[in-house]
Formats: sequence, C-alpha cells, structure tokens
Amino acid sequence: MSDSTRRAALKGLWGASALLPLVVGQATQAQTPATPAPAPQGPIPRQFTDPKTGRRVIRISDEDGSGVLYFYRPVYTPQGDLMVIKSPSGIVAVRLSDWKTSLLVKGNDNELLFMMRTTREAVYAVTDPGEGEAEDRPKTLYAIHVDTKTVRKLTRIPAGRITGSNADDTLLLGQVAYGAKPLQPKDKGSLEKFGQAEYAALGPDGKPLNFAKAKGVRMLERWAARVPAELFTIDLKTQARRVLFKTEEWIGHAQFSPTDPTLIRFCMEGPWHRVDRIKLIRSDGTGLKSAHTRSMNMEIWGHEFFSHDGKWLWYDLQTPRGQVFWVAGLELATGKRVWKRLEANDWGVHFNIAPDNKTFASDGGDADMVAHAPDGKWISLLEAETIVDADLPSYDADLITIEKFRATRLVDMAAHDYRLEPNLRFTPDGQWLVFVSNMHGANHVYAVDARPGATG
Repeated sequence: MSDSTRRAALKGLWGASALLPLVVGQATQAQTPATPAPAPQGPIPRQFTDPKTGRRVIRISDEDGSGVLYFYRPVYTPQGDLMVIKSPSGIVAVRLSDWKTSLLVKGNDNELLFMMRTTREAVYAVTDPGEGEAEDRPKTLYAIHVDTKTVRKLTRIPAGRITGSNADDTLLLGQVAYGAKPLQPKDKGSLEKFGQAEYAALGPDGKPLNFAKAKGVRMLERWAARVPAELFTIDLKTQARRVLFKTEEWIGHAQFSPTDPTLIRFCMEGPWHRVDRIKLIRSDGTGLKSAHTRSMNMEIWGHEFFSHDGKWLWYDLQTPRGQVFWVAGLELATGKRVWKRLEANDWGVHFNIAPDNKTFASDGGDADMVAHAPDGKWISLLEAETIVDADLPSYDADLITIEKFRATRLVDMAAHDYRLEPNLRFTPDGQWLVFVSNMHGANHVYAVDARPGATG
C-alpha cells in the first residue's frame, strides 16, 4: 500500500465519524469500556467450583500480579511435567502433578520469553538500563535449567526481541524495528494490571473511545509510520545473525514450527482489514508466501498458531469482520483448508488447540470486542462437527471443508476485564486449560478441568 493511501487512511480515521467503526476494532456501539461484573469479595480462593458450569478451577499462582506468556509461546518442559509462569518476584516453575510452585529466577527485570524445545531450560532476557523502549536497547538472553538452576548465556542483541527457538534448538528467531514509536507510552500501573498500555484516544466528536477502538487508533498510527524492520535468526552455535526478511511494514508474532526446524510463520501487524496478515518463510530466507488470501472487503484473519504436530496452521478468520466467525486451518503439506464455524458468543481473543490436535478452546471476549456477543465472556472447549457429507457425489476435496464448533463452557468470565488477555493453553496431557484472569480483582494464573464431562 502506498504512502499516500496510508496518509488518507489516517486522515479519514479522524475526519469522518462514519468511518470510525470500520477501522478501529470490533465494537460499533458503546463509547465507554464494557464494565466487568463485580469481582467476588473476600480472599481469592485457591480452588473453587464454577457455579454456572460445575467445573473445578484451581488458582496456580501465589502472588497477586502473576501472569502467563502469550498463548502460543512454549511454557512446558519437553517431558510435560513442569511449566513456567511470571510473577512480581520473578520467573516461577510450576509442577503440574500437584501445581506446586517454586521461584526459578528472582527479579521481575528478568523477562521470561519461552521454554526451549529440546532441553529443560527456560529462556529469559535482561535488558540494559536506559531511556526509551526496551526493544530499542541491547539485551542479553540466558537459559536456566529448571531442575539444576544452572544458567548459561545464549546471545546478546543490540535491539529488538527474540520470540522463539526452532524445533531442534539450534536457531533463535527475532524481529526488530528501527525507530518505531510505541503504540502508546506504557505506564507501570497499566503494565502490571493488563500487560500492555492503557490505550486512550478521542473520537471525531472529541469523546474518549473505548479500549478496543483506542487501541485500533494507535495500531493504525503505528502501521502508517513505516520504519525499517527485519526478521532474523541467530545460530546458537556460531552466533551468526541472518536477516530473512526486510520491510517497512510492521512485523509481529514470529514463531518457528514446533516440529520443522526450518519453517517460520510471522505476521504483518496493523489493522487486520488492511494487512496481508500471515506469512510463511524458511529459515534460509526462501519460500516467502502468504497463508491466506482476502476474498471480500473487511475480511480479517490473525492470531495464528501451529498444531502440536506441526501439520496445520490455525487462525481466527472473520468473513466479514464481526459478522461470521471461523477458526480456519491450512494443512501445510497439502494446502487443504478447513474452516470451523462458531457463534459470536463463542469467539475468543485467542484460540488454542489440545495435544490431540482435534479439540480447541476459546478464551472469550467482551462486547467492546464483538458488538453482537453480549454473552461471550467464557473459557470454552470447542469440538468440531462435520456438516458436509464427504460421500456426496458433489463433494470436492479441493475446496474448503466446512465444519461447525460445538461449545462447552468451562469458566464464567463475567468478572474478567478483557484488557488483560487470558492467553489460554492446554496442559501437555490435555486435561486442563491454563489462563490468566483478574476475575477476583488481582491478576492470577488459573487452571480449569477440561476433561469431557468433568465437574467439580
């Protein structure tokens, strides 16, 4: 898209109130944030039975202000017995057999990044002190063994961030933008409460926008800024840095396949209806291609993630935005596509997939995010039902296969403020869903029993 088109988009954003709902988020109704239900009074329970679903929920974290990593980042040991979470005291290890916690790395200036794929090591970054955004400053990456607590230095980068390692832990993957301004200055209180800026912006009428719309304004401004950016790898053995992709677009969400050490997916950040969101590329810089092609105005897709076996790439798809909802899948080896339909109330900020590579989950969203989903604040299981008979003579296997999700609600999130993303994930045995929530006021990490038919 040309610079003139970007300038026109920004001008139009502020100059025409009729355009505003189309460019800054899902909501088209209230100007004020959706108000969560009042948090329950009294001490935060260590475990409870959800009164609406009958599901057992366990509070994993010990400290107020604890959190989880972004929904697709690895947090489990290869053996599936431990996971890592964040706390105000530092990086915490959690034994999954009994949810016992132990402090692994002391100090909240140690930024937890991910677990290695082949070793029992958690990777974290320490950013050099200084002014400005952390991503503009040098940082050193370390790996700590979750059992022995042995620490080794992995690498050092002058700017940017590292977002993952490949399937055999020989390469680190990173991205950097030179001279990019933050979406909005991040104040300490907002970071501690929501993990992100407290986005604020005024609409054409001079009134404050709700959170989703204000964030959309800031994302449009960042998208239009056009600063040099790179996607790169670092060889852990030689420390060689290879630039795979250069652009003035906004790179985000870079991640290696969990099984193919040479396959990378990343995204073009920005307003979803304006970007060609999901990209695939090889670790030598070849094979760049798009994972999805827009077929209608206001069609959006994103929040992409791999299946555990690495065979499928899944993503949130809306045709058009805020109207028809799917979890769409691309089989990487064959190009086969499956779209799984869901109701607006079952949509989630993020989706995830169980180790069986069949069962999905949604972490819900409030009415600011999906205007037509007044009852969408749930942690839910999603199981697909086939709605087209493949034995019919007219069935064409080369076309998109359509399925429909049946939702099972697990946790009532009515009291959750969705400025904090739940970032849910299944445990390695598929029996629990782990997420972060402020449903009781303070941020804590929880797990809900996700076994079929389980109750408290």
